[in-house]
Amino acid sequence: MATPSTKTSMWMQLQQQYVKGCVLWGKYNLTQAVIALSRALICSYFFNQAYTGLTIWYYYKQSFPWLNVWLLPCSILVACKQRINIFASIMAVIALYDVLIIFGSQITVWYQHGYLYINELMVKKMSLLGSIGLILAFEWQNDGGRKPSAVAGLLITQAEKAMSDQKSLVMLIGRLLMSTLFLYVGYTEVKRQLESVYTDAAGHVHHRRAAGDGHDNMWSKLTEFTLSIPFIVGFKSNLTARLLALVLVLEAMVSWLWFLSPLNIGYKIHAREHFTVNVGVAGALILFAHIGAGKYTVDNYLKKTE
Repeated sequence: MATPSTKTSMWMQLQQQYVKGCVLWGKYNLTQAVIALSRALICSYFFNQAYTGLTIWYYYKQSFPWLNVWLLPCSILVACKQRINIFASIMAVIALYDVLIIFGSQITVWYQHGYLYINELMVKKMSLLGSIGLILAFEWQNDGGRKPSAVAGLLITQAEKAMSDQKSLVMLIGRLLMSTLFLYVGYTEVKRQLESVYTDAAGHVHHRRAAGDGHDNMWSKLTEFTLSIPFIVGFKSNLTARLLALVLVLEAMVSWLWFLSPLNIGYKIHAREHFTVNVGVAGALILFAHIGAGKYTVDNYLKKTE
């Protein structure tokens, strides 16, 4: 027969287990919310791409976007976590097709005229291709299309410990690609911004860009460029990924609020695409930070040397 002290001890153990379970359940719910937010942000770009194609077709009487129109239902279903393996794969194929078309045309221009022009929007489209691939990788990592784990990816440190060499290599490639894009954009866009300001013969300073043009800023590009340096080598990569995501969202809210722009409808469509590209890449960076950077980082090297 259990003594009062034994009953008290058992009750305290039950209370401790209950509190521990509540903490784990809270972390699990927060994890699911972060993943859902990341997925929705990434899908917003693809939804906008389909919507823009339909808008141009309706108002400007251009050809019907037979390929991009499939992004409309696919993006909604993926954002709602419905058959992600199928519909995200369709989105990835369409995104890959767009990237190949864009860069194919630029390579043609380079071959014919001797120069290669790649702007900010084009390279961020590559990031969106990687972003939808990250959704697929995360889905396959957790359930492999079969049975999802209830606590998969609950803590970033746990995810990193469980990450295989192959998955770490994938995360390394993704980090290098994203970093290269930020570095390139940071350099070229700041250079273009400086070239847009000139002084005439009378000493008056002029600006080639119209007032309200979202391209007319350098703070976000300089910040992205700076944060890319530790991110590319994997130093505090989870923190820098979150900071990069924050800067992208701030840039979208400050520079690319298309519905407040005083410029024409063509610019508004362009600004809306910049907005959704920014929040889409931000979503991918949030997901990257949640999964973890893997083994091939400066952070992991420093841990081994301690």
